[in-house]
Amino acid sequence: MCGLSDSGDNNNNLSLTTRTERQIRYQSKDLRKQFLEVVSATQETIDFCVNGRGLSFLLSDEQLWKIITGLINRDIRSRFITNVTNESISHCNVLMKYSSELFHEDRVKGNFLIVDGRKYIFFIVEIGNEVGGGQRQKQIMQQVLYNEIKPFVDTQQYLFDSLCSNAIPARDKIREIGKAVRGDFIDTLKSPSEIQKTAINLLESATYEILVLFSTTNSFYRAEHSGILNSLLQASERGVMVKMLIQTDDHNQRLTETLQKKIKQKRLPINIQYITKLLQNKITTLVIDQAVSLAIEANDDIDYSKKASDQSTTTAAVAVYSNNESTVSSSISIFETLWIQSEFEKQKKAKQAYFQMFKGFNLKDEIYARNWSFSKKTPHKGQGEGRQNTSKADSRT
Repeated sequence: MCGLSDSGDNNNNLSLTTRTERQIRYQSKDLRKQFLEVVSATQETIDFCVNGRGLSFLLSDEQLWKIITGLINRDIRSRFITNVTNESISHCNVLMKYSSELFHEDRVKGNFLIVDGRKYIFFIVEIGNEVGGGQRQKQIMQQVLYNEIKPFVDTQQYLFDSLCSNAIPARDKIREIGKAVRGDFIDTLKSPSEIQKTAINLLESATYEILVLFSTTNSFYRAEHSGILNSLLQASERGVMVKMLIQTDDHNQRLTETLQKKIKQKRLPINIQYITKLLQNKITTLVIDQAVSLAIEANDDIDYSKKASDQSTTTAAVAVYSNNESTVSSSISIFETLWIQSEFEKQKKAKQAYFQMFKGFNLKDEIYARNWSFSKKTPHKGQGEGRQNTSKADSRT
């Protein structure tokens, strides 16, 4: 039996091979149902090789997309190869929120997938009018070819693995397309309003990752007053992974309470670390999708923690906005180094708190000793005589 069940429809168009060879070409009303059944039954790995239209179909079909994200969340390895273009960037950005194994390959033609290295599906997607939707168009699956023949599936798996080994990460292709539109740039922004607008636009455009470093406490409050913090929270609500690193002292309870309150109210999965060491540069750094960075240098003379909220107030002096690879990589490297340092600080504080718990107790050192000697025990008198008598009896016999 193959993975696709017979719908009982006489219009089913079987391929030239018989069912006993486990290859079926479906062209019936139930082909989408059969397709979903095979995908949802994945146990270990699933590999997709799709063109732009096929990628759009994976994301636009709600039931199929729910199954795919469910597989990823179950830690089933899911690889995707597609041809990244201007038209497919938006779909790629959405997929990269869930999978880190999305690759670009110029030679992708057609659509197929392989489940657990044993099941192969080739499918054709066309644009058609949605039933009952008037002129509304959608991606429609027109035909499915299913195959479980081992030599054939092994050949297709080899083809996929070869494509994957020669492909490049999709994010690199997206960055390349972005540079082709504008080129490699390093812009200096001096207008406070322009800096604020650029920062918020970048946060709103983020698709899968935001790294933000507040090098001073005031820079955090400034971001709160200017609307940047709200944009960070909104990005997290969209599913973007946000990692926030804040320089602050141990006694600044207001800052931590402000953040925890906002995050708890919206139940956001934001990763926050605090670093107590004073940083040499008072620069707020944003890195968006590992593709662009914005470094804002500001005057911290104003105490924003005590100042009333004023959206127009800003002391930003200059900012550097860039998609240059070395600039972005440098910002990421600095952030990750400080993040690791903050992790060590957190562990050190936890250890100190643990020992502080027992500081007031008058604990005494106690030595426990146990005799682990295994010397032969001397038998009791009765037992010894019994053994002797038994020995004598044995010798007599």
